[in-house]
Amino acid sequence: MFKKDQDGLWKIKNHYRLGIILIALGIGIRIFMLVYYYTVHLDPSMSWGDVMINYHTTDSMFTGEWIWDITELEYPPLTLYLLVFFKFISFGVFEVFVFYAFFLELLISLSFYFVLKKFNLKNSFFVLGVFLVNPFVFLNNVFSLINCGYHITDSFFYIFLILSLYYYPKEDKALFYLFSGLTMSAKWFTLPAAAYFFLKFLLDKDWKEMKKLFVFIGVPIMLFLISPILYLPDYLNLYFGWLSSTEVAAFYNPPLLVKVLLFGAIFFVYFIFRVKKADLLEITFFSIIVMFSLLFWRRTYVRYLTPLILYGHLKTKDAILTFDFDVKISRVHFQIGNHLLTYLLSILGCVASIAIIIFIF
Repeated sequence: MFKKDQDGLWKIKNHYRLGIILIALGIGIRIFMLVYYYTVHLDPSMSWGDVMINYHTTDSMFTGEWIWDITELEYPPLTLYLLVFFKFISFGVFEVFVFYAFFLELLISLSFYFVLKKFNLKNSFFVLGVFLVNPFVFLNNVFSLINCGYHITDSFFYIFLILSLYYYPKEDKALFYLFSGLTMSAKWFTLPAAAYFFLKFLLDKDWKEMKKLFVFIGVPIMLFLISPILYLPDYLNLYFGWLSSTEVAAFYNPPLLVKVLLFGAIFFVYFIFRVKKADLLEITFFSIIVMFSLLFWRRTYVRYLTPLILYGHLKTKDAILTFDFDVKISRVHFQIGNHLLTYLLSILGCVASIAIIIFIF
């Protein structure tokens, strides 16, 4: 697996073979968790957590009544429509719905390979394997000791995000914009990117891209985020509820003005100092950080930052940090590239998530 070169440096001999092992391990632990959840929840007193909540979120639609209650429905309409679809094809069997949650997460994780190939990254199998065993991904999208770790609504977000990334390398960005618009419509995590794209093209006077932006991002946003104002009762409560109230971060609920000012400060600092130089990929993922500054007050979840792992693997550099150690046996040459740095930061993300669970929940 490892070899020692003529300079005494220890390097990985076969990235492909190690990648296969990591991929098999990543798939294996996911299958194990699925069996674990089914087994543990034979006890009816055990909670299924979010996946059960998601299953029952759209119950009112199946009874012929649309109840838009901010205390019950806290997802954008596109996500609710997808929940309805997956509940429908579950044939009223909750355990089938759970399997779909498992299968979607696995399928989306594996599909990241095609994005890596589109970006022409070296050792794509190895990088995919590292992604599949990433502890932050596993903790936030699969694992939960007590409840059930599946967040199927996040999977809906990832479906469109992965598709947008797949089409990003194309010179014509139309499909990237389209799936970016659907990503924003499924969850709000990347919504600030729409404003950043507009401002960037405005500064660059790139009217051709501006037109594409209005069509391919504007239409999904208009269709799934704006037009529901016309036919969903109290639809705006969905947004006002997120802004004005708090659930998990009950230890401190600042005034609405403070939340908006923090969001605005981060948004405009990035706009002033970075947007003109940044590419659309960087802007997309930085918008998650911007939105996190607002969503954090309603749901104190570090998992909102999990998509940044994708960017960590896609934004490559030869070496970010380099260390050399000379010892009697051999010379050790150690480089921290973007993949290893992403993995190390993911561990810190796990620590932060666990700390929040212990001290806040």
